[in-house]
Amino acid sequence: MAQHTVYVTRKIHEDVYRHLARVSNLILWDEDSPVPLPELCTGVQDADGLLCMPDNRITREVIEAGPKLRVISTASTSYAHIDISAATERGITVCYAPGTAEDAIADMTMALVLACARHLIDAHQYIKDGRWQYWYPDLFAGAEMQGSAIGIIGLGNTGMRVAHRALGFGMRVFYYDPRRDVDAEQLIGIQYGSLDNVLREADFVTLHVPPSPSTQHLITAERLHLMKPTAYLINMAHGSAVDHDALVQALSEGWIAGAGLDVYDEEPIAPDDPLLAFPNVVFSPHLGANTTHAISRMMWMAAEQLIQVLQGHKPSHPVLVPPEDQAA
Repeated sequence: MAQHTVYVTRKIHEDVYRHLARVSNLILWDEDSPVPLPELCTGVQDADGLLCMPDNRITREVIEAGPKLRVISTASTSYAHIDISAATERGITVCYAPGTAEDAIADMTMALVLACARHLIDAHQYIKDGRWQYWYPDLFAGAEMQGSAIGIIGLGNTGMRVAHRALGFGMRVFYYDPRRDVDAEQLIGIQYGSLDNVLREADFVTLHVPPSPSTQHLITAERLHLMKPTAYLINMAHGSAVDHDALVQALSEGWIAGAGLDVYDEEPIAPDDPLLAFPNVVFSPHLGANTTHAISRMMWMAAEQLIQVLQGHKPSHPVLVPPEDQAA
């Protein structure tokens, strides 16, 4: 007989569900939409563990609604949606799934780079609208990857994978990161620069920084002004990394050629958001990690760690809170 109760905030793969059900009593929110806050608070009341997704806001209110909670495990590479301070105060272990989606996100980065460079969305719609009557040399003429410069802001695991893909396209790779990686520079031939210099040099700027106070509005109006008027900004990091109003102004006044966006200040993006009016912006609905392989890896890692904690073991990837950030 299962000894623990686990609340699951979203449909999960059947094999992961069966695995969890062998060791736990499962309460599952099986709707396609995120579980509303009142239902989430009710769902965790008798739960020992919570398996959540990145679109679930695990606030202090949710955490306090679950007096028996011992572990919160998220099927995502980020834990920004979880109130870590509230969980730490309660002695709740928080786990996440690093290393499961970097390749998927790097692939999506290059997809947005190519879609911007070759005007793929406009070209697609051009045919769908029945406007293609003949070919001519300037028809959606775009940029080549070979010889173009890509500027990677944040050379973590994902940024490094983007670098390898860009090198495969024959691109010149520049990067900025608070920690310089001289070994990578020598080994694969990438070039380090200050943030401002990378912005000046790159034909495509891609963002891969974690959410933190230091990356809030990392890309300001002043920094958008540094970019080439022929350059594109690709945001695969988090919506608040870019000053929204500054980006609108940059697109309106032609400071940059366009943008590829997978993340937004508020998700889903509002129907009246001024960004949606720009034909030179390629949008995707936060799909960076959405490959079948990556989703499966995240779900399995989250489930395994949840089981580890409930069975009295240390999880493989806990969120480590520095002592100075813990409640006294």
